Amino acid sequence: MILKIGFLYFAFIAWGCLVLLPFVALREIGQGFYRFFGFMCVALQTLAIGLLLMAGSDLEPAYKNAAMVLGVSLFFTLCFTVALRIRRQWFLWSCFGLAVISGLGAIVYFPWVGQAQWILLAIHALIAALVMGVVILAMMLGHWYLVTPKLSITPLKRYSNSYILLTVLTALELVLNYTRYVGWGNEPLTEAGKHLYYGEILFVLFRVAWGILPPLGMAYWIWETVRLKSTQSATGILYAAMVCTMIGEGMGLYLTLATGVPF
Repeated sequence: MILKIGFLYFAFIAWGCLVLLPFVALREIGQGFYRFFGFMCVALQTLAIGLLLMAGSDLEPAYKNAAMVLGVSLFFTLCFTVALRIRRQWFLWSCFGLAVISGLGAIVYFPWVGQAQWILLAIHALIAALVMGVVILAMMLGHWYLVTPKLSITPLKRYSNSYILLTVLTALELVLNYTRYVGWGNEPLTEAGKHLYYGEILFVLFRVAWGILPPLGMAYWIWETVRLKSTQSATGILYAAMVCTMIGEGMGLYLTLATGVPF
C-alpha cells in the first residue's frame, strides 16, 4: 500500500500544479516560474512511476495502466517545459493540453475504475490534486514577488481564493462521506463505515486535525493579507497552510486506500 500511496501522492501534486499553472500568465511572470514547475512536475511524475516499478509483478493491472498513462503525461510535460524556450505557442500549449489530459486519466480514472464507488473516489482524487497543487503554487508565487516585485497581486488572489474554496469543498466532502458511511445516529454501520470508525478512527481524527481545521482557520488571514497586498505575510501563512494540507492529504490517501471511503 505504501507504494500506491506514494504513486498517487506525487502524481496528484504534479497534476495539480501543472493544470493550475496558467492561473498566472506566462507573459506576466516570465519563463522562470513556468520552467521551475515544469521540471518539478517531471521529477514528481518520474518518482511516482519509479515507486510503482518497485512493486514489480505484484502490481495490480489498474496501477500498471495508471503508470503507463502517467508516463505519457510525463513525456508531454517535459516537451511543454522544453518548449518554453522554443516560443512556438501552438506546440507549447498542445503539449500542455496533452500532459493535463493524460495526467488526469492517470489519477482520476485508472486507479479507481471497477471499484464499487469509483466515481466518488475519482471526484475525491480530483479535489485532492487541485488543493495540493494550488497551495504549492500560491506559496511559491508569494516568494516570486521578491524576484518580480512589479508582478500584479491578481494571480496570488486567484491562487489564494481557489485554495480557500477547495479547502472548504474538501471539508464538505469529508462530512458528506463520513455521514454516508458512518452516519450520526444509531443506524447500522456499513462494512466500510465500521473499518473507518473502529479501525481507523485515530487516523480520521489526525486527518481532520491537520488537513482541515488549521487550513480553514488560516483562510481568513490568507484572504486578508492578500487583500492588503502583504505578500510576505501571505506567503508565511500559505507555507503553514501548505504543510498542514500536505500532511492531511497524505493521511487522506491512506484512509481512502485502507477503507475504500473517499477521505
